[in-house]
Amino acid sequence: MHITLVIDQFDSLNNGTTVSAHRYAEELRKRGHKVTILAAGESGENKIGVPVKKIPLFQHIIEKQGFCFAKKVDEAYYQAFKEADIIHFYLPTWFCRRGEKIARQMKKPTIASFHLQPENITYSIGLGKAKWANEFLYRYFYNTFYNRFRFIHCPSRFIANQLEQHGYDAEIRVISNGVDEKFKPMKFERPGEWQDKFVILMIGRLSGEKRQDLIMKAVNLSRYRDRIQLIFAGRGPKENEYKQLARKLQLPNRPIFGFYPQEDLLRLINTCDLYVHASDAEIEGISCMEAMACGLVPVISDSELSATKDYSLHEYSLFRAGDPKSLAERIDYWIEHPEERAEMGIKYAEKMDNIRVGDCVSQAEKLYQEVIDDFAVYEYKEVKESWIRRITHPDVDKINQQYYSASLLQRWTFYLFTNILALIVFVIDSALYGLKVEGRENLRKVKGGAITVMNHVHPMDCTMVKVAVFPRRIYFTSLRSNLELPFVGWLIKQCGALPLPVKLGEKITFQKQLKNGISRGDWIHFYPEGMMVKHHRKLREFRTSAFITAVNNNCPVIPMAIVYLKPQGLWHLLSKRDQMVLVIGEPLYPKAAVSKKEAVQELAERTRIAMEELMSKQIYAVKWNLPSVVRLACIVFLTMRIIRIFWPV
Repeated sequence: MHITLVIDQFDSLNNGTTVSAHRYAEELRKRGHKVTILAAGESGENKIGVPVKKIPLFQHIIEKQGFCFAKKVDEAYYQAFKEADIIHFYLPTWFCRRGEKIARQMKKPTIASFHLQPENITYSIGLGKAKWANEFLYRYFYNTFYNRFRFIHCPSRFIANQLEQHGYDAEIRVISNGVDEKFKPMKFERPGEWQDKFVILMIGRLSGEKRQDLIMKAVNLSRYRDRIQLIFAGRGPKENEYKQLARKLQLPNRPIFGFYPQEDLLRLINTCDLYVHASDAEIEGISCMEAMACGLVPVISDSELSATKDYSLHEYSLFRAGDPKSLAERIDYWIEHPEERAEMGIKYAEKMDNIRVGDCVSQAEKLYQEVIDDFAVYEYKEVKESWIRRITHPDVDKINQQYYSASLLQRWTFYLFTNILALIVFVIDSALYGLKVEGRENLRKVKGGAITVMNHVHPMDCTMVKVAVFPRRIYFTSLRSNLELPFVGWLIKQCGALPLPVKLGEKITFQKQLKNGISRGDWIHFYPEGMMVKHHRKLREFRTSAFITAVNNNCPVIPMAIVYLKPQGLWHLLSKRDQMVLVIGEPLYPKAAVSKKEAVQELAERTRIAMEELMSKQIYAVKWNLPSVVRLACIVFLTMRIIRIFWPV
């Protein structure tokens, strides 16, 4: 299989989600699969990188957590997804949400993991104990991301139960992230300064939900406080606060704070005496599992929001969540019972041997294949509309019927509205993108209805088509999701967008509606590539809808192409953007002496060749000189006057 993993952060191994993604990718490659990573950072072998997205006001908090958000780049999604057999999304971030939409347009099977516990966010903003805040995030994650998947992977039964309780209706599969084979009991020489110490370790981000403060308070209550050496392996926003707490408690042995690479971490675990996992909220607790795999006895919080407690094998391996006295009692017990501690360490290591990465990836392989097989039958899960969306966007199912039954007055109203709008967008496209249209004379060769096609490389390229064909009446085929955008969907509808059907019966009805429109002289615009990939410089694979429509109606296809040019003249001083040139080719008619199927394929291939020629044509960029600016100013003035006529103040 060719598997694409989508995750915001992949390069820095400073959190469990990133570490597990690394291990899954490595193990999958060992098994012969091709794995592509799409994440923030530099591109490299088997990785497509995108820039880091900066979040104003909150960036310093995000960086302290050791995290980064990835920037949405359509070209990167396209390159990462085009050959994938399945796409695995790790987090409900903006980056993954955009990726899911593009994967849906590309008709690729998808699966999501639930790695971000709401408490990881709420504890960072002081709302960790606020039940309403965590409930809100569970619903927000579902409504914006997880409601789009038929399968969700959970690292633990605990978090799977949480999703079920919060109404997540996908097929939920529990597969552990697994423990790397490197983590096992090993003999290392202990540092001299620790020879007479009882060394307690905790690994994890120094953040509110991990509760390193609780461990220091417990050690302060211990009968053996003089002997105990604390080590906190990790970084995070609470580091300075915890160091101040250590000084305030005046612990005899000052706690050690540091970040350790995997090899050093392996050595560290095998030279410690006890592992404490005090976290109030934990989806799985991979660091605790690694410590147990090395034969270290754990003392784990019994928090109802932590999955790690399920790994306990001894009553003294659990303490009451948030209670430093209870934790101190457990620590003292294990100090006083070294033989039992050694015996239990062997049992914990044996337990973790059953949860190795290799076994978990084997389960993931089967899950991936099941997702692919399920997609072949059912495709994507239908997303339920919320009541807010029903109010804020038009009834998409009725738009095509309205187009079919539009009266003469409605068509003329549409004609006037869109042409007035075309004057406005001409000003915008000229000012922002240096729009130039070449080949308008080819449009005059067409009498009656027609199909126009163009590469889809910019959110505004539909407005450029309208400017190019002005003042003709033209409608645009569009994804349903565009018309389902809150509020904006209404404007898109008024501009003549026709939602593409999904089901076979709807497609037949849609073709009948288009035939009626073309017979009365309408032009219909298609994007044969389907999805938009910003600034893509080559043609992608074509879909056949446009050419089926042309063959069924025996009408011409007018090829168009957007070409990007380096700016020259005054435009170079006004903007750093490449100029956009829309080139129009000669109309192409379907062949009449062949079958419909052959005619569709031949017309699609001929159109592709024509568009490639248009994109390779020598085009000279607009040289924005003073007369050009004056002409644009006159157009702006006339446009404003027309608007004043129809909408007087």
